Amino acid sequence: MLDTNCTNNFSSGTRITLAFLMALLAFATMLGNAVVILAFVVDKSLRHRSNYFFLNLAISDFFVGVISIPLFIPHTVFKWDMGDSLCTFWLIIDYLLCTSSVYNIVLISYDRYQSVSNAVSYRVKQTEILKIVALMVAVWVLAFLVHGPMILVSQSWKEDRKTCEPGFFSSKYLIAFTSFFEFLVPVISVAYFNIYIYWSLWKRSSLSRSQSHHGISPPVSSSNSGHSSKSGLISTTSLSKLKETGAPLHSEKQRRKDSLLLSLRRQINNNTIASKMCSISHSDSITLQQRELLRAKKLARSLAILLSVFAICWAPHSVSIIFLSDKPKPNWYEILFWLQWFNSFVNPFLYPLCHKRFQKAFSKIFCMKKKTLSSHNQSLSFER
Repeated sequence: MLDTNCTNNFSSGTRITLAFLMALLAFATMLGNAVVILAFVVDKSLRHRSNYFFLNLAISDFFVGVISIPLFIPHTVFKWDMGDSLCTFWLIIDYLLCTSSVYNIVLISYDRYQSVSNAVSYRVKQTEILKIVALMVAVWVLAFLVHGPMILVSQSWKEDRKTCEPGFFSSKYLIAFTSFFEFLVPVISVAYFNIYIYWSLWKRSSLSRSQSHHGISPPVSSSNSGHSSKSGLISTTSLSKLKETGAPLHSEKQRRKDSLLLSLRRQINNNTIASKMCSISHSDSITLQQRELLRAKKLARSLAILLSVFAICWAPHSVSIIFLSDKPKPNWYEILFWLQWFNSFVNPFLYPLCHKRFQKAFSKIFCMKKKTLSSHNQSLSFER
């Protein structure tokens, strides 16, 4: 954790400004994720598989703004001594929330990987609520196992009781072990899912281009239509000629000819209708493939943004803490430390706000607020 000696040289005005900015970050983090959670309550159409994982991410980031940052502000800025019990509680909660936020990002990436690689089975899994809840709970359990037991065991190793940081920070190997599971494994997983999605999109786009180039409309329809028009003309002209010449229409031979001509016309008409239906269904399948491809491209783009922001916010601190474990923390370490919490602030703006369903849900929330405010103002004016 952050060394409180970094803020000893600051004046009281600078400390108040820092505390205000940190409190503003905590409030914005809490508010942004609270809106995402409220969207699930207001809009029932959001309650499907992928959006439940967004909900799990919003819950972990919400408590970062409620518990982690507010408790840390007086400790780091005003040198408030938490005590051993409160320090251990805060460390476990903070590491649990931050790691669960990271693992939720991995879970969202895995879910999008499944929607592209196994689209048919993914649609079936949309209604499996028990499996969705099990995955959400598994994220929290794994996040606790990464740091929780190690924090409880290593708190007795601490020599400096004034700074609230884990006891295993004195060992580079333990820090490297936790950084491996907290940062490196998630980054590799999300990068793999992202690369696979882009590779699958490249294959599907090349396949759709080849299909649209070679098979827009079946060639049978044109020949059949031409043949049907010719046969129709032949049949009508032959019948008209027979009527004009006054041939015996009621003879047995003429009846057979008429019946053959009528059956031939019906068969050709059926062939032309079937060929037209095939061409329409073929064009519909092409448009459906294009829609699916466009949806997958949007998923891949948002996943690439997710990976980039996560790497920017977590890589500097995860790498620097290994080299600064047994050294005094420099001033620039504060920026790297707060970048991890800044990721919890950015998450509700990056992922849910990029989806139209969330945007509709947010508009419903704000419309409800406007309606309640207008009705309240009308009631006040009526009372006056």
